[in-house]
Amino acid sequence: MAAMHEEEPKEGKECANCGETQGLGLCSRCHSAYFCSRKCQKAYWPFHKEFCRRNDFADMIEQDEPKFARFIRRHGKVAVLKDDEVERIERADKATSGYSRDEVMQSMYGNANPIAIRPKYNAEDLRKMALKEEEESRVRRIEGPQEKSWNAIQVPDMLGIQQEKCKWFQNQSYVEIYYRLPTNARTHRVNVDLQPRKLSIEVEGEKVLDGTLFAPIKKDMSTWIIQDGLVEITLLKRYRRGLYEPGKTNADTFWRSIFLGAPEQETLQVEYPPSVYYATEYEKETQSAKFPKSSNRPMIDRSKERR
Repeated sequence: MAAMHEEEPKEGKECANCGETQGLGLCSRCHSAYFCSRKCQKAYWPFHKEFCRRNDFADMIEQDEPKFARFIRRHGKVAVLKDDEVERIERADKATSGYSRDEVMQSMYGNANPIAIRPKYNAEDLRKMALKEEEESRVRRIEGPQEKSWNAIQVPDMLGIQQEKCKWFQNQSYVEIYYRLPTNARTHRVNVDLQPRKLSIEVEGEKVLDGTLFAPIKKDMSTWIIQDGLVEITLLKRYRRGLYEPGKTNADTFWRSIFLGAPEQETLQVEYPPSVYYATEYEKETQSAKFPKSSNRPMIDRSKERR
């Protein structure tokens, strides 16, 4: 808080009234002025009373922090510390580099109108602070439905790829694709076109995914849905475990990307299907598939639709 008085400190210890330097006693109220006798104290009272103030906080800390108490009394501080001030003092007390605790307290209470000194940190301090701030920001972030659903989708190693807006993975029968819509996207302005050899996703009139599929699909057994701001597409492979192209094997049912000719970062960099692929689930009775026949119209949760 602002200083309560601007009385200049006395040089040395002497009676405020007569200047005597022996047998001095402090004013029991403000602990700032010295007097050699009660007579001098009474004589000087008309001048001293304007500046005589009790400081309970200084009284409380004087035994353990005499220097801090003098700072506060000398400049008439009322001891109200905000959380960030307390944290600054505590950090300075524990720090192995930078300003000392006394220097921080001096900057806060060592003059009538204190201005905090600029902190000084080395490169390692700054790196640790940045990491801590990043972690705290991540923890504080409130996840919405889209964020929660997106984070819940786990892409198995070597069976798919995760990108900023798109995730996909596969088993021996299906390919599942998840596309993250913009937060302001309107579901009735989202369209997915499924064809036996092609796939495109259009949002607000703009194609965000489009190309020739890595391998043919069964269009009538594939479908898509919009939920929690994600387009979820399930493609039934035309050639899958138990149903192979002539002269081919189960190894040839493995997809390395969503589209033919995909760039390297969108392609699984494997020469042969990983062994984990052959342990994935597959549909034995695809004629009674779990997904309804596709009509190229979305199944949309209207309660979550953004308009």
